[in-house]
Amino acid sequence: MFKKFMAAIAVAIVLGGSAFAYAWWDNLDQTQEETLTIGQGVTLEVAASAVAPEGKFLVPTGAVLKANDVTEIVLTYNVALDQAVINPLTLSVVASDVLINADATYADLVNINIVKAETTVNNVDVLVTVTVTLTEPATELAYNAVHNQPITFTLSFSATQ
Repeated sequence: MFKKFMAAIAVAIVLGGSAFAYAWWDNLDQTQEETLTIGQGVTLEVAASAVAPEGKFLVPTGAVLKANDVTEIVLTYNVALDQAVINPLTLSVVASDVLINADATYADLVNINIVKAETTVNNVDVLVTVTVTLTEPATELAYNAVHNQPITFTLSFSATQ
C-alpha cells in the first residue's frame, strides 16, 4: 500500500513539474535586447530583424490566435552616449527600409512603434522599445506572403543639440 502511495505522489510531482515547466516556457517574453553607444552629431544605423522566436509564428493583429501565435515582436535598445556631456542631447530614432522576406511589396502592412523612455540622452542610458506588428492583409495572397516571414528594417539613432 505504501509503495502505491509513493508511486502516486511521484507521478503527481513529475506531471506537475512538467506542466509548470511548459507554462513557464510558453510565456517567455518575445523580446530581443541590444545596447548601443552613439556620439553627438553621429547617426548610427542598425540593421534590425523582427523574427518570431523558435516555434512561434508572427500573425497579423486581429487574427484568431492559435497556440504558438504571437501578434508582436519587441526589440529593446539601451542607448548611451560615448562621452559625458553637460547638456542633454535630443535623441532621434527613425525606422526605414522595411522589407518582408527581402521584399517591399507588403511593407505597408508592417507597423513599427518606437517608444523612448526619454526624449533626450545625457549621461544615463535611455531605453528605446521598438514593437513590430502586422496589419491584417486584405487578401489571402497577401496573408500567405507575410505570414511568419522575417521582417527587416533599418533603425537610425542620432543624438543632436
